[in-house]
Amino acid sequence: MRKGVQEVTLLTVAATWGLNYTIGKYGVTVLSPVAFNALRFLMAAPLLLLLTSLFERSVFVEPRHLPRMAAVGLVGITLYQSFFMLSVQYASAAKASLLIAASPVFTSLFSALFKQESWSWFRQLGSLVALAGAALVLLGGREPAGAYPDEAIGIAAGFAASVSWGLYPVVTAPLLKSYSALRITAWSSAIGALPLIAICAWQGFSPDAWPLPMPTWGSLLYSVVLVTIFGLIFWYRNVSRVGPSRVMLYMYLIPLFAVFFAFVLNGEAISFAQVAGFFVTIGGLALSGGTWRSRRQKRSTASEEGKGAPL
Repeated sequence: MRKGVQEVTLLTVAATWGLNYTIGKYGVTVLSPVAFNALRFLMAAPLLLLLTSLFERSVFVEPRHLPRMAAVGLVGITLYQSFFMLSVQYASAAKASLLIAASPVFTSLFSALFKQESWSWFRQLGSLVALAGAALVLLGGREPAGAYPDEAIGIAAGFAASVSWGLYPVVTAPLLKSYSALRITAWSSAIGALPLIAICAWQGFSPDAWPLPMPTWGSLLYSVVLVTIFGLIFWYRNVSRVGPSRVMLYMYLIPLFAVFFAFVLNGEAISFAQVAGFFVTIGGLALSGGTWRSRRQKRSTASEEGKGAPL
C-alpha cells in the first residue's frame, strides 16, 4: 500500500470513528451500552468470519497463536469497549474522548517496553503537543454544570479505556506477521464478543422498545459495517506496515472529526479555542515524525546513495 493511500485510509478511518460519536447516540436510546455492543459484535463476528472464509479460503489459526488472539479480543473488544461505554455513560463526551485520545502515549510506552519500536523523544513531544490540541478541541466547548454527578467513575473508566486501546495494537502486532488484518479482526471480534454477551445475558436484554426503531438499526449497521469491519481491518493493515505508534497518532484526529460532525449534523457551536486546537493538533502530528519527515529522510538517503554510487 502506497504511503499516500495509507494516509487517506487512516484519515477515513479517523473520520468514520469520529462520526460514530454522533451516530452512536441513536444506538443507546433504547439499548443499554452493554446490550448495544453485545448485539454489535454478535452481528459483526459471523460476518467477518464469513468474509475471511470467502476471501482467504480459511479461518484457521494455529493453536499456539490462540492465547494471543484471545488477548487481542479481550483487550481490544471486551475491555476497551466496556470501559469506553462506561466512560461515555458517566462523563461528558468531551472528557471521555480526551482521555481516550491519550492512547497513543500508552502505545509508545508499551511498544518500547515490549521492544517492538525504539523510543523516540521527538515523537513523544509531538504526541503531547497533539494531545494538547485535542484537549483544546474537546474542552473548548461548553457543557452544563453538574450534568455528570458521577463523573469520577467516568474519568477512571476513560483512563482504563485509554490504556486498553493503547495496548491493543501492541498486542496485535506479532499476529500480523502470520495472519491478515481480516482474519485477526474476525477472530478477535468473535472472542471479545463472548464476555459482552455473557454480561448482557446476566444483566438481562431488555430494550425499551421492540422492534428496535430504525435509527437504532441504522446506528448498529454503521457500527458493524464501517466502525468495526472497515475501521478495524484497515487499522490493523496499517499497523503491520508503519508500526503501532505511527498509526495511533491518527487517534488525535478523531476528536477533531467528532466536533466537526457534531457542528454539521447537530448544529453545535465551534469556539475559537477549538479552531486553535485543530491547528495545534496538526502541528503536533507533523512534529511527531509525520510523513513529511519520513519523505525528507528518504530523499536525503537517496541523495547520499546517489553521491556514493559509481558513475
